[in-house]
Amino acid sequence: MTSGALALERAAAPIDRLRRLLLQQALRIPSLSEWLVRRDRRVTLLAVGHALVAFTLAATFPMLLFVLGPVLLGVLHVAADVRYLVLRRALPAWWKHVVWIACASLIAFRIFQETGARGIVLARAEHAFVCVWILLGLIAGAVKRHSERRAARATGANPWDELVPSGGRAFLALPVLGALAWFSWVEPGWTRLVFVHLHNLIAVGLWLWLFRSSRRAALIPLAVIFGAAAVLFFAHPWQLTESVGGLSAMGLHFAVAAEWVAPGFRWEHSYGLLYSYVFLQSVHYSAWLLLIPQDDVAREAPTPFRTSVRSAFADFGPLGIALVAMAALAVVAAAFFGATRARNVYLSLSMFHSYLELTIAAYFFAWGGKALAGRRESSKSALAAPA
Repeated sequence: MTSGALALERAAAPIDRLRRLLLQQALRIPSLSEWLVRRDRRVTLLAVGHALVAFTLAATFPMLLFVLGPVLLGVLHVAADVRYLVLRRALPAWWKHVVWIACASLIAFRIFQETGARGIVLARAEHAFVCVWILLGLIAGAVKRHSERRAARATGANPWDELVPSGGRAFLALPVLGALAWFSWVEPGWTRLVFVHLHNLIAVGLWLWLFRSSRRAALIPLAVIFGAAAVLFFAHPWQLTESVGGLSAMGLHFAVAAEWVAPGFRWEHSYGLLYSYVFLQSVHYSAWLLLIPQDDVAREAPTPFRTSVRSAFADFGPLGIALVAMAALAVVAAAFFGATRARNVYLSLSMFHSYLELTIAAYFFAWGGKALAGRRESSKSALAAPA
């Protein structure tokens, strides 16, 4: 283990002791202990608690969340995205190489755009590239499904659950992908706008579909999340926000941000979309930083922070941890010279992770497996190490 990992583990030790003390006190309360001893209920409680806090902040100080959310948590949640969709998954080697090349290409493409190259041609080229990437994801999943079926036949197994041919799932997705490719070519501007809003829900969908062991336990947080988003969209508590002075933050006014996320809409619709966008963006971050990490482990008890540090170093390596830390600090440092500009540049350069979520979802759909079934052995052993 590197000296950096050991130093972080030692720094996390007091936090673990404090959390252990708080858990011991909480477990003495019978009604609360029932929600803490089981992971499904504990994650449910965490998801509901975060959604309520995010709803309160979105209704009172939406501009703070709009600007500071990406600045403070953006890089960390992108790193978690890559970690839980790629690094901790036993993906085929050739497919993992394709993923890295595609991510690097999209980052380079966005850097080119940030230097001043804009236009409908570039938007169409980006969307076409992503559609090809998604197609490769479907092919990779179909190939993995086919290889597993061949292995099952070789061992004499009778896979009764294989009712769909090896490439059947991929073929089922082709019409959807074709429609997406056509619409993104005809309406690249609308495609990007719609995706900006739907992207915040993708993490929730991936959490429920690929990582949740008990989907029934997710019904309560889903009801709270969608209910809160609906209240913010239809009620858009403008007067409450104005009364607490939350309409402006970091030099950005609510009306300007509403025009960004809903250009050309009537004011009541654009305001409602901005409120729901801010709230769902916070939910998106919590899915990658709080919910998925807890559901990606086998243990029922809460994972100690020291173990989480050890696992992160096992997944990223010292160089990866250093790059993530430098990128996160760079965004925060840039915010001191212009928070809104730093936010916008970060969102542009990190757009690759949004497409990564769609592509990996296509891979798992064509394969028909679950994320936990495709876990790397090294990740499991790292998590199983004693705290």
